[in-house]
Amino acid sequence: MNIENQKDKPTWEGLEQYFAVEVIEQAKKSSNRWFHAWVITFVIGLAAFIGTNAYWIHIFQSYEYITQDGTGLNNINTGTQGDLENGTES
Repeated sequence: MNIENQKDKPTWEGLEQYFAVEVIEQAKKSSNRWFHAWVITFVIGLAAFIGTNAYWIHIFQSYEYITQDGTGLNNINTGTQGDLENGTES
């Protein structure tokens, strides 16, 4: 009867092995979740970076900063045109 009680009773070695396996499994799940979170964050950030750069390149290339009139004089378009006294026109 003493031998049967020892078989049912968990040993420290068995408990340590069980808890070690549980800790490793939990660490695998946690690291997998964090890895996927970082990958998704990186992909979204990279897409936003590329998208905003493409937008600004498109905007800057579509705007004419310097135009040339019929006499060959260059006009720098700053959005606010001035007269000889450097004041804005009304």
